[in-house]
Amino acid sequence: MKPKIVTVFAAGAADAARAVRHVQSAGLPIWLFTLEPPDPVVAALCGRVACGDWEAALRDLGRHWSALTVVVWARRGPLAPRVRPLLRPPFRVLVLNEHGDFFNATPAGIARHLLRRSRDRLHSIARRIADWGSGLGWWLFLRAAQYSVTLSRWAFRKLPAGAPIDLPVPPATGESYVTVLTRQRQWDLTGVRAAVSGDTRWILFAEEGAPASVDDLIPLMRCPGTFAVSRQAFYRDWNEGLFARAPFRPLQPGEASRVLAPVGPLMLVDRARMEALGVPRTIVPGSAWLWLFWRAAAAGWHSYSIGAAETPSEAPDWPYEDAEFVTLARRTPPVAPRDAALARGNISFAVHGPQPFRGLKRVLVVSPYLPYPLTHGGAVRIWNLCRALASRYDLLLAAFREKDEQVEYEQLHTVFRRVYVVERDEHPGNDRGLPKQVREHRSSAMEALIASLAAEVSVLQVEYAHLAAFRDAAPALPAILVEHDLTFMLYQQLQAGEEAERWRRFERHWFNRYDAVWTMSEDDRALAIQEGASAAATAVVANGVDTARFTPQCRPDGPPEILVIGSFRHLPNILGFEWLARQVMPLVWREVTDARLHCVAGPEPDRYWRELTGRPYPASLDPRIVRHAFVSDVRPLYTRASVVAVPLVVSAGTNIKVMEAMACGRAVVSTPVGCYGLGLRHEAGALIHEQAPDFAAALVRLLRDADLRERIERQARATVESRFSWESIAEDAAASYEALTR
Repeated sequence: MKPKIVTVFAAGAADAARAVRHVQSAGLPIWLFTLEPPDPVVAALCGRVACGDWEAALRDLGRHWSALTVVVWARRGPLAPRVRPLLRPPFRVLVLNEHGDFFNATPAGIARHLLRRSRDRLHSIARRIADWGSGLGWWLFLRAAQYSVTLSRWAFRKLPAGAPIDLPVPPATGESYVTVLTRQRQWDLTGVRAAVSGDTRWILFAEEGAPASVDDLIPLMRCPGTFAVSRQAFYRDWNEGLFARAPFRPLQPGEASRVLAPVGPLMLVDRARMEALGVPRTIVPGSAWLWLFWRAAAAGWHSYSIGAAETPSEAPDWPYEDAEFVTLARRTPPVAPRDAALARGNISFAVHGPQPFRGLKRVLVVSPYLPYPLTHGGAVRIWNLCRALASRYDLLLAAFREKDEQVEYEQLHTVFRRVYVVERDEHPGNDRGLPKQVREHRSSAMEALIASLAAEVSVLQVEYAHLAAFRDAAPALPAILVEHDLTFMLYQQLQAGEEAERWRRFERHWFNRYDAVWTMSEDDRALAIQEGASAAATAVVANGVDTARFTPQCRPDGPPEILVIGSFRHLPNILGFEWLARQVMPLVWREVTDARLHCVAGPEPDRYWRELTGRPYPASLDPRIVRHAFVSDVRPLYTRASVVAVPLVVSAGTNIKVMEAMACGRAVVSTPVGCYGLGLRHEAGALIHEQAPDFAAALVRLLRDADLRERIERQARATVESRFSWESIAEDAAASYEALTR
């Protein structure tokens, strides 16, 4: 009787190992026929191994009984070793297919196998055709998109959604860097990769001819998590492209902004992080930079652009770079930047400005404009109250910047430990149920900034009702809404029915979403409570005046002067000025012909007059009216003034200009709404009249009656000293902070 064995026919060593291990449990000797030398461990399991030349082994096989034969069809190879074993008796054959599965080599089994292989082959051909078509499509896209920015942006929006990535990088030491020179946005990729694989901490990419000093870049490079810092060469304005590659506006020297991809002629880059990302091969280096910055942001690393002495130019479009980046992003695993709303180049700060925290409670003040310089009453209030609180609390400021406004960081940092300046670079929303001013101040950047700072601060303080919705950016943080005026009241006075009702709904909605509401007067507090605010959470933190800065001064000799102060950026000031100029002053000039009217109208008065009234500033006004734009220090004007007029016909909140005039020891003639909420009585610190003839008569009376004027002036100063100093008002604010943080 012939001895029983198991035979295995395989072309490769890996397939042989799989088949041998499958049949070793049969307990019979294994003869292995293979074209490649098997693994020694596998060979040890076999009774005989024939490698390459099988003829002698096959002759000997005739003297044995093959109880089971295993044939490997997992890969292509010579036909004979895959077919001949099927023809040897006793025809008990197992086949190992390309998927690692075994099947019986019966006619039905072989037919099923061949049918499946044919189907798989057709599917593979179809996939190759589709891939070729896709590749051709992207090649055609790359050629077309270099002439169409819109096409690249459309394709970018169609990229699959990604997720953040984690790329651990060992902590860096030292401050060494190697310089890689570039020319017209081109680089030597071999030299770049050599620098990336080096041992310096940073790599300086410098366009030939660019200033090589990096002293201004290094402070931000030292910050943990910084990937790159570039010196600003471009600003993007409203053209963000695929994503931000430059700050929104020209930055001031020493000012910086976080930008997702600040590609520029001078960039300092973290070498280890660049090595972790890998440098892709692209046709143009700009596409590689976009890919690197995109993935760096996905890893949570920050990149910045810093202002330079040279004026940057408006960023051009780079359509080929955009198109190649999109094709590159399409071929690599999708990722998503972290905190993308913070990296749009529209939040700026001074590199050397921030002051260390002192272990005090921290208050984040959110404002619709910068509180310095003191261009209007709202800025005066925020600045002086915060200055009075700065010794007791660590204050942070997040404020919108107005167009063309210079940021005076040095002054701001005397009060605020940190200052963040946000650009309004989003179009108003389409929700017509919201007031226009609310829609104009919507900002994903401000929302993201507040959310990012929420864990660092104790209290959120939102100035003005039209910013109230930013409360949702930090819902868990104790928050204060500062109602400089109840805005719906102002619009009711302007008889703006629909807008007044929008404001009423908006303010009522937000009153109880805040932990505290500050009003400027008891009258406003009572009205806020009437509209649904909590009586327990609504407090008066009044307006005040800097009694040390505004003091009585001797009036110089000269013609009588009437002073009116009111920025034309605020419609009630325009309406009040027109009423004074057209209805009141002609009556005054009948009695006092040499009187002069001086008006301080704030920055860009012509622009605001045109925007708010729809008509140009009148050229036909009496030449005795002298209009001033923004005046950084109004005290000399108060000194020269004989009388101060507050001619507001509509108003809300309390007017700081009334208190400043009283602090300077000047007699004030005001309408009732002009001194609303201050608790003033007629002829006790001010003369109060509503009708034009009475208002004019009061001005004439004060100009002619020196004794009356001096009595009113003394009463005015005494009232301010007893009731309106910022130090006493700061106590009310501090009490509110403490109640919220207990």
